[in-house]
Amino acid sequence: MEIEALERPADLAIWSLGRVNSLLVQPERFNSLREAIIAAAGVLSDHSKQPWIITEEGDLLPPNWIRAYLT
Repeated sequence: MEIEALERPADLAIWSLGRVNSLLVQPERFNSLREAIIAAAGVLSDHSKQPWIITEEGDLLPPNWIRAYLT
């Protein structure tokens, strides 16, 4: 991923991992991918939820990508 992509807007969607996977809230828009990653980090500790990030380019960043980026 390009460094510049970290400064572009991104959306964060949070999915429930209950019996039926469902979107918990409408995706939230962040001014930068960095901000979306920080917000997603706060969700990762709750094992009943999965944060997914959608970049401005349309790339989907799954929870495993977010975890790897944070380490």
